Amino acid sequence: MPYGLINSFYINYYSPITLMETINILCATDKNFVPYCGIMLTSLFENNKDEHIVVYLLVDDTVKEQDKSKYLFLAEQYKQSIQIIQVDASTFEKYPVYNKQWTNSIYYRLLAAELLPDSVDKIIYLDADIIVTRSIREMWKIDIKKYALGVVQDIWAPNQQVYDRLGLENDKCYFNSGSMILNLKYWRVHDLSKKYMTYIKDNFEKLWFNDQDTLNGVLFDQKLMLPVTYNFQVLFLKKSLFDEMTDEQKKDILATTNPLIMHYSASTKPWMIKYYKMPYLGLWRRYRDISMWKKTPDLLPKTKVLNWLIKRYILWPLNIYFKEDYIRIQ
Repeated sequence: MPYGLINSFYINYYSPITLMETINILCATDKNFVPYCGIMLTSLFENNKDEHIVVYLLVDDTVKEQDKSKYLFLAEQYKQSIQIIQVDASTFEKYPVYNKQWTNSIYYRLLAAELLPDSVDKIIYLDADIIVTRSIREMWKIDIKKYALGVVQDIWAPNQQVYDRLGLENDKCYFNSGSMILNLKYWRVHDLSKKYMTYIKDNFEKLWFNDQDTLNGVLFDQKLMLPVTYNFQVLFLKKSLFDEMTDEQKKDILATTNPLIMHYSASTKPWMIKYYKMPYLGLWRRYRDISMWKKTPDLLPKTKVLNWLIKRYILWPLNIYFKEDYIRIQ
């Protein structure tokens, strides 16, 4: 395998023999997102009990053996499969990470075609900050044979500055990398892993959303745009961002009352005290509470901590709120 990325390969295969086509899932984590990735996988398995799923989980050496064992036990509980692939994080030490809440693990997905077995030619990638609400087969059945990937618009898709920064034509289709259908056969034929690495080296000063900017820069004309149900970012509902959407995008968002993929993207995380009253918080907590990570505590935000503590423990319990910043979907 190129790039020296694989140190070891842990396999847990519990799924029964089935005539149904296997659904391949890809996710990645380091120590910081271990519980949230586990909660995401719990929602996936809970809502796909009749499916045959193989999860390829990319981890680095910050993930402890006990955490790996916990993931494998999760798969055993649901009679599904998790294959854990160890990644050499030092490969990405020189690459930039714009946001301090991210780590270099966001780059791992870019080398999926190299890290995964050649027999895996199609896979759904899911971030750790996601809840899967029902059977994922409808997403898996989407035909992307002619494309490198199938993706959903990002919350910043209408923003001209995104296209200017990356030197891209504004087609309003800047996409989010948190939930994607990947055509790994296409990636291998076109040697995309090498192109991603080259793009990062040549454009690192432009990359604000590191892996996402890279995928958009390299695959801007090789993507299939999908409805927002397959990556419903909670911030779609933030009024200031919603107002910037095109009429077509607004219509898609307003019509999506039951998203398949609920994505708590950007800094809006349901496990932070700061976002105690964010939309769809209850959905995330429902799966946290039935998972093996149900005792995971809420975290404090890294900025304006005192302000949020006052809101969370004084104002909100008294039903005192500031102006609603989110639109509502009936």
